[in-house]
Amino acid sequence: MGYNFHINSSIPIQLANLTSLSILHLSNCDLQGTIPYLPQLKELNVSDNKNLDPDLLNRMFQLPWPKLQTLQISGNQLNESIPSSISNAPLLTSLSATDCSIHRSLPSSIYNLSRLQYLDLSENNITSSIHSSISNLKYLRFLDLSKNNIFGSIPKSICEIFSLQQLVLESNQITGSIPSCITKLRNLSVFEVSSNSIGGEVSIISLINGLDLTSLDLSSNKLTLAIDDQHLHPSRLENLMLKSCRLQRSVPTSICSLNNLRYLDLSFSNITGAIPPCIYKLRNLKSLDLSNNRLRGPLPLLPPGVDALYLSNNKLNGEISIENGEILSSSRSIVLYGNELSGSIPSSICSQAESDGLNFIDLSNNQLSGTIPPSIGYCSSLKYLNLGGNNLTGNVPNELQQAEDLRYLQLSNNSLNGTFPKFIEKLTSLNGLDIGYNNFEGVIPIGLGSLYDLGILSLRSNKFNGSIPEDIFLLDKLQVLDLSINNLLGPIPKKIGNLKRLTAIITEGRQYRYGFQDSRSSQFHLVIKGTMTQLVQDYTYISGIDLSCNILDGNIPEEIGFLQGLVMLNLSHNYLSNNIPATVGNMSSLESLDLSSNGLSGHIPQSLTLISYLGSLNLSYNNLSGKIPRETHFDTLGLEGSVFAGNDLLCGFPLEKDCEDDNNVHTNDANRSNQVDEDDYADANEKFLLYAIIAMGSAVGFWGLFCVLLLRKQKWWFPYWRIVDFVAVKIIEGCIHKD
Repeated sequence: MGYNFHINSSIPIQLANLTSLSILHLSNCDLQGTIPYLPQLKELNVSDNKNLDPDLLNRMFQLPWPKLQTLQISGNQLNESIPSSISNAPLLTSLSATDCSIHRSLPSSIYNLSRLQYLDLSENNITSSIHSSISNLKYLRFLDLSKNNIFGSIPKSICEIFSLQQLVLESNQITGSIPSCITKLRNLSVFEVSSNSIGGEVSIISLINGLDLTSLDLSSNKLTLAIDDQHLHPSRLENLMLKSCRLQRSVPTSICSLNNLRYLDLSFSNITGAIPPCIYKLRNLKSLDLSNNRLRGPLPLLPPGVDALYLSNNKLNGEISIENGEILSSSRSIVLYGNELSGSIPSSICSQAESDGLNFIDLSNNQLSGTIPPSIGYCSSLKYLNLGGNNLTGNVPNELQQAEDLRYLQLSNNSLNGTFPKFIEKLTSLNGLDIGYNNFEGVIPIGLGSLYDLGILSLRSNKFNGSIPEDIFLLDKLQVLDLSINNLLGPIPKKIGNLKRLTAIITEGRQYRYGFQDSRSSQFHLVIKGTMTQLVQDYTYISGIDLSCNILDGNIPEEIGFLQGLVMLNLSHNYLSNNIPATVGNMSSLESLDLSSNGLSGHIPQSLTLISYLGSLNLSYNNLSGKIPRETHFDTLGLEGSVFAGNDLLCGFPLEKDCEDDNNVHTNDANRSNQVDEDDYADANEKFLLYAIIAMGSAVGFWGLFCVLLLRKQKWWFPYWRIVDFVAVKIIEGCIHKD
């Protein structure tokens, strides 16, 4: 009954009456509620029913299930821990509960399910160690605890489960070392412990010789791997994944004896030396990843039938041979960027009928020369082509228009010439186009507006002239437009405000993805805050318009204010004039704004101070005038004054030049201050005079009278009092006259 998507009800309890019912499959049925008690069941599958009771396990195992052997509940949102009552299913041999939001630790009772053969608890939130009593599970053949929060070390007791065939513990927090006794598990075919913190030293040859493995994955740990050239026994090994392990030596030639090898990953492992020529003997090899090492030397003859080749970020040199071009024509992905490969791109690439599957080519950042071979256009399934950062010359071949599914075309940083490749208008699946830093000339043709999925357009640093085609601004998904360092002239089209993706404020919950899912590195760049920045290929959002270093004139259109989702705007080094429109203040997501080296005039709009995200501003070398607006955040953008340099009529903070209104205020304040100082000085003098009079009067009155009385000369009394009256009258007259 599985995969009945619209049952949309609970399991009927009447099923308990079917006493002979032993197997019940109800996966993907949109079931609800709980599971009725069906003690007669031997096998129950209710996977992928996301509306089942989150407390399903606790309710289910409150009662015994004496016959239950297989339980599959994967893909349900249980959001609970495995109950200790799971021991009520003592005959359980298979438990599959992947991606169920199970959390907390594993109950000790799970190690008492002695008949258990298959246990898959991957992709949950289990926080637990693996207890040594796991050795009780003598019949266990499959154990998958990957993508949880398992911590601690791998217990040595696991070596006692001789029946174990697959042990998958990747993407946890496991520490310690790999038990040396692991080679006792002679039946083990899959051992995958990548993305943990396991340390110590491991001998890969001993591990391969001691076990009969088909898959070994030790990637992204803290291991030091010893790979010597001792003899490898015949092996069934198909997957050898040793990414980010410390090898610190050359690729051992003993690997070439692994005849069944299909996937080999030694990336980020500090490997040196050359790729051994014997790699050609691995006839079954489908994916070879030796990227991000220190490999040198030429590219050897590759295994025929290799489907994915990742050799980026090494120091490989020499040419890509015609033979390797033919071999790679039948591949799916070719990633060789960041090497020192030279010579021309072999015309044998995409020259065979088998090249229909090739969808990803990245040969960027090498020293390749010559022209782009027309044969690349015969890769009809090609979705990503990056030839940037080389020494390629000539025109872009028209044959490339046959790659109708092409999504990303990057040809920047070469010496390509000619007019804009007209056939690009036919590549209607394009998401990104970068032909910057070349020698293209002529006008940008009308017709790019038909590339409805285009999100990134960079024609930076070429010799394009003429006006900016208005239909570019009809591209609803455009988020990065770079037409800088050309000879474009005329006004900025008013339709710039029609860029739909940039008219809405981008919130955290609504972000746009750009880039190619198989790419190891984004090669798109944009100048942000004055620095050339590589756009990180992720779900993070970035947007920008750069029209700098052209011959554009006229006004900055007011419609530009509609671009509330724009992060970077650079219109510098043009001939733009008149006022900065106040609508710029509506661009609330703006982080970088450069309008320098134009002929802009008038006042700086106060609305600019409202852009709270603005972190970089340049208005220098224009004809702006008036007082620089103030606001706490805005003040921090130009503390050194360089933001406003070359505008002789600007005044106010942070410039040293004061505005006239400010000078008037300062003058009036100074006059008031001077008047106050004079009044204070006069008051002080009057107080001093008063105190002096009192002191003098006291002295004269007391000592004069004392002397007269002492001498007892009555004829002196009268003159004495006349003198006192005269002095008092003069003092009073002086004070009245002063007032």
